[in-house]
Amino acid sequence: MNKITVSILTLILLSPFIQAQQIDTLQGDLGEVVVTGFEGNRSVMETPGAITNIDAERVSGFDETSLLFGLNTVPGVRIEQRAPGSYRVAIRGSSLRAPFGVRNVKIYWNDIPFTAPSGSTPLNLLDVINMQEVEVIRGPAGSIYGAGNGGALLLESRQSSQNEVGAGTMFGSYGLQRYTAYAEQQMDRGNFRFNYSNQHLDGYRDQSFFDRQTAELSGRFQLNEKQIIKTSFLYSNLNYGTPGGLTLEQYQNDPSQARPGNPFVLSSEEANASIYQESFLAGITHDVDIMGSISNETTLYGTFSAFENPFNLDYKKDSRKSGGGRTRFYYDTDIGEVRTRFTFGGEYQTANYAARNFENDFGETGALNFDDEIKIRTALLFVNTEVDLPGEFYLTAGFSYNRLEYSLNRLVTNLEDDEAGLAEKSFNPEIIPRVGLVKKFAPEMSIHGSISYGFSPPTIEEFRTNEGSIALNLEAEQGTNYEVGARGSFRELRFSYDLTTFYFKLDETIVQQPSGRNTTVVFENTGATDQYGIELSANWRILQNPARFLQNLDWQFSYTYHNFKFVDYQKEGNDYSGNELTGVAPHTVVSVIKAKTEPGFYANLSYNFTDEIPLNDANTVYSNAYHLVQSRIGFKKELFENVNIDAYFGIDNLLDEKYSLGNDLNAFGDRFYQPAAPRNWFGGVKLNVEF
Repeated sequence: MNKITVSILTLILLSPFIQAQQIDTLQGDLGEVVVTGFEGNRSVMETPGAITNIDAERVSGFDETSLLFGLNTVPGVRIEQRAPGSYRVAIRGSSLRAPFGVRNVKIYWNDIPFTAPSGSTPLNLLDVINMQEVEVIRGPAGSIYGAGNGGALLLESRQSSQNEVGAGTMFGSYGLQRYTAYAEQQMDRGNFRFNYSNQHLDGYRDQSFFDRQTAELSGRFQLNEKQIIKTSFLYSNLNYGTPGGLTLEQYQNDPSQARPGNPFVLSSEEANASIYQESFLAGITHDVDIMGSISNETTLYGTFSAFENPFNLDYKKDSRKSGGGRTRFYYDTDIGEVRTRFTFGGEYQTANYAARNFENDFGETGALNFDDEIKIRTALLFVNTEVDLPGEFYLTAGFSYNRLEYSLNRLVTNLEDDEAGLAEKSFNPEIIPRVGLVKKFAPEMSIHGSISYGFSPPTIEEFRTNEGSIALNLEAEQGTNYEVGARGSFRELRFSYDLTTFYFKLDETIVQQPSGRNTTVVFENTGATDQYGIELSANWRILQNPARFLQNLDWQFSYTYHNFKFVDYQKEGNDYSGNELTGVAPHTVVSVIKAKTEPGFYANLSYNFTDEIPLNDANTVYSNAYHLVQSRIGFKKELFENVNIDAYFGIDNLLDEKYSLGNDLNAFGDRFYQPAAPRNWFGGVKLNVEF
């Protein structure tokens, strides 16, 4: 880092002290933000840890067709999309071992564990309409949430406090069509909410189509003064194409093409490479005040899904059932004059898969390769203590006990050198501690520090790969995170900031390598990584005057610096020690300007700089850095009494950058690149009626 950067960061840290006499009676914006992370349910200014809350406007602040925009405004977070709907979420580089899907991050939706017992998450089953807000925890959160070195995402469904109905439609480039509808009904002791979305896209690349329908019904019911019941039902039907990675030559010549075939492997179009998943989730939460200082919140859920994945070489078909629950008891008491909260709880999940892999006969199931019955069991118990110490110190300390078991019964196999039979893997129990401390110097300024341990066992997709191998020797990644940060705001300037520095030491790193079949990947533990980082976010309400033509002018900024390197990493006679961690950009900048006028016109402009990214462990191939500009203008106004309209138009990739969003790491045949769409447009209208 240069001297200018250090000086700016130092000024941010010291400025609250410089102006303490001016601001000690003011309430900053961050002081008004309440976060639920680590079961604290308290102000972010009193919470140790890198936690960011994203509201509904920020989640859907761009084109509303994906989660990319909102999550990518958070420093330390990178969400990629190899194809429409094919998400990959990296929090502090946690996607190293994710050739597809979301793993190494624990995700909850409406308090329901949305991450499967195996550790992977079908995040693409959710639409933006299914999220009112997202809370992002960066860094290990295993003392409360179990496995996942990257962190956690806590998603909440959209709800209001009034009777309303609404509908929207959107159209855009490459055949984009999107339709949404919602309705909410208030009752004497609760409410119902229904959300529906239907989205279709032909796609920029060949074999990059996207179709998804979601229907959600949620409710909240006050049984009596002490008990609340919350219900959530979600149906999702998803089908999208996976065009596959391209070589550099293919990427430069025709980025819109799907992966070509050869005499030995089908092309993506010939194979109908795609994913189809139909899923139904039902969950219920019971919140009870047992006796004033003691309360309990318990969630039970079940999920049923059918999954199909025709790939260039094979065809996978699964039938999946999973379920479980999470409970936590809260005990609030005063020890002398010290306020204390104890949290005790546990989580249990189980899953049963009927998993079959076939040859791919030009998009149809061919000969059976192998047929497995898979059982997964995972459990965690946790204890957490929050203590409000004298002098405005806030201490948090806790730990969890974690277990994971895989049982795989291979019923049939037609692979060479493979046998049917039972394979079981019980991972060593993990005890995951965490301790954090906050010092609040003023209502607008606090400094926090924490030490946390984390672990991340292999998912079932890594334990049992598509090429048929079973990795009984694969162990969980282990990591220790050291973190220091500062938060503050200046009400008179309408400016707030959140700065975090960290060092994360990861051992038993799981990396992906090409398999012997040369078309899929296998996984192995190797070496360690040293991960140093700085993450900064700032918000400035430049103008805020309802009486003027320009009522609001807001600026949001985030900067991420990640210096991640391999340590003690030897592979097939090569020493990669000291190399940059694969798939991680050293520098990322996101800047967003929002303007709103009195007549109802508004404009949003976003700029994203992403540095070059190493695409293989040898660091011989890098993606190019890119500058992504996105824009949206619109008109939002109350047309008639209780009738509101939002009409908008936007342009994605305004500079027409040629870039890859969702690179394939360590790809066989140098097929690293998943090209993103060039300049494209969208537009739509939404109506809302309150009654």
